[in-house]
Amino acid sequence: MTEIRVDSEITLRSPGMPDAERLFELIDSNRAHLGRWLPELITVESLEQERAWLQGRIDDAGGEKPLMIIVDEIIVGVIGAHVQELNDVAEVGYWLAEGQQGRGITTRSCAAMVDELLRAQGMNRVVIRAAVDNTRSRAVPERLGFVHEGVERQAVKLPNGYVDMAVYSMLASEWRGAQEMGFVDPSGRPLAFGAPPILIDNQMMLRRPRGDDAAELHSLLDSNRDRLEWWSGWSTRIRTKDDVAALIRSSIQRDSELGSPLFVYDSGTLVGAVNVEPAPPGDGGSMADIRYWIGGEWEGRGVMVRACSAAVDAAIAHFELDGVTIHTGAGNMRARSLAERLGFQMQRVDHGASATEDVIVYSVSAVDWAENARDR
Repeated sequence: MTEIRVDSEITLRSPGMPDAERLFELIDSNRAHLGRWLPELITVESLEQERAWLQGRIDDAGGEKPLMIIVDEIIVGVIGAHVQELNDVAEVGYWLAEGQQGRGITTRSCAAMVDELLRAQGMNRVVIRAAVDNTRSRAVPERLGFVHEGVERQAVKLPNGYVDMAVYSMLASEWRGAQEMGFVDPSGRPLAFGAPPILIDNQMMLRRPRGDDAAELHSLLDSNRDRLEWWSGWSTRIRTKDDVAALIRSSIQRDSELGSPLFVYDSGTLVGAVNVEPAPPGDGGSMADIRYWIGGEWEGRGVMVRACSAAVDAAIAHFELDGVTIHTGAGNMRARSLAERLGFQMQRVDHGASATEDVIVYSVSAVDWAENARDR
């Protein structure tokens, strides 16, 4: 790989010796930013060391081949792949300069690299490893539909001690299949939130609505009508199977812009829904609101706690959110308890916001959500 054109903005290009000075300047100006997760990078303390490292990469025909991430002619980071030709496996790693996050640069670059490896070079498997607490790095394979295979305990030694590493993988058959089913566009970026389905464990998943879900959704709504109508005004308008079918069609049409209701499945049975609606960008950063409901038979089992936790994880990564809110009726103690169990903090009371009662607004920042991951 010498050059990959990602899109009109981004190019990936192999570095030559004339690039050594620019690469060193990029590392030197990002030492504090890079040092937490990539301490080996900041061991390069002079331009001469950078030139020696780069010459080593050029001379080593079978080693890792880094590509510079170039945006509008400016080097903003590096992405590379270490290939095991015997097993047709490649491991991808990447880093981006401070201040460049939140623009989808790493995701788009990684998608182009994965596409090159799996389709052009004939690799069978691509692996991405990231420290468990490095949520920005983990968000990249999660956005691209990689499978989270597990955690390698204390696999890497960093300045503050050993850290666990999350392991993600993508197979060539899965990558091609995802494109054929419309889950990703040619660059590999997901087309819609919740595609492919979000797997929570071996029993639970969240997935986008489909047209053939109408009968099952109508049955669930009908058996929970009294309790849902007390808290949810929208349910009073959904009476017939035709109403449900129209609701699903509307959800499918809206989700490319506004997110989508994600149906909650437990052991193959539809039990409720979580809705994620990103708000227009504002002074408070990029935010989304989470709403949810569950059938009465499944209350008290922790199902919705796990579903909402997975939805928040996925939404922060997919939409690159700065935070998430939850609005719930002041008297809906189950919904309020769920928000509090997930670590959301009460922000305000909107008096008279609904026809029947005040509305409590909870929120959590993406930073706090990541920091409290081990407590959930």
